[in-house]
Amino acid sequence: MNKVTVAFSIYLAWAVLFTFYKLPSGSPLTAPSYSFPLGTYINGSNMINVNARAILDTMLFGLMVSWIEVGLGLSYGVIAGSSCGKARSLMMRISDSVTSLPRVPLLMAVIILFSTPEITFIRANFFLTALVVGLTGWSSMSRQISEAVCRENPLTKIEEIEFTQRVYTSFRTVKSITKRYVIPSIVDGIAVYTALGVIAGVGDPNFPTLTTLLNSSRLFSYWWLFLPPAGFRALLLILIFLVSDYVVK
Repeated sequence: MNKVTVAFSIYLAWAVLFTFYKLPSGSPLTAPSYSFPLGTYINGSNMINVNARAILDTMLFGLMVSWIEVGLGLSYGVIAGSSCGKARSLMMRISDSVTSLPRVPLLMAVIILFSTPEITFIRANFFLTALVVGLTGWSSMSRQISEAVCRENPLTKIEEIEFTQRVYTSFRTVKSITKRYVIPSIVDGIAVYTALGVIAGVGDPNFPTLTTLLNSSRLFSYWWLFLPPAGFRALLLILIFLVSDYVVK
């Protein structure tokens, strides 16, 4: 385990600890002090606890999106790459059509179907939002996987070998490259959710992410409501990218 993974583990361990270990609350919007190093939130909760919970919810959202994107992209790409012919060309046209769609406007059009507009934000179910984000992010990955499979699969041109066996061999071929997509997909989920939050205020109060905290801070001029969440979010993404670089080496 290198220094990057140790740092990331410590970061997540800190978030887990202060998500479940509740520090004393205080008056709403109390400025940072010795008793409250990061101040208090709108409801008086200690901002250390609030930020820790937001870190875990942010990671959870990214993980759910990654599972969906990688699962769909890998399956679709392997099946298309295994055929490596007219079927693959047709499947890639479908995949490219999904990629060409303006993602954030499309997501907003879908999210509005199950969300509830509030005064300052759009209340959208956390899990349904992760689902629709994941369902719109797999297509680019599927093309890259299909190209790798079609190029590297030694059984692609052998018609007498059953299709199921070609697919099985293809899964073995792309196993080594799958890890290249898992962590970037986590970042993709976090980034898209941030865009939805910044543009339209999409969020779920029951699962407050770091983006949710940044959105709520727009109603107030207290710096401790937005600077710590912004810092924690930047640190989270930096650590994820560093871990990704280490994993794909």
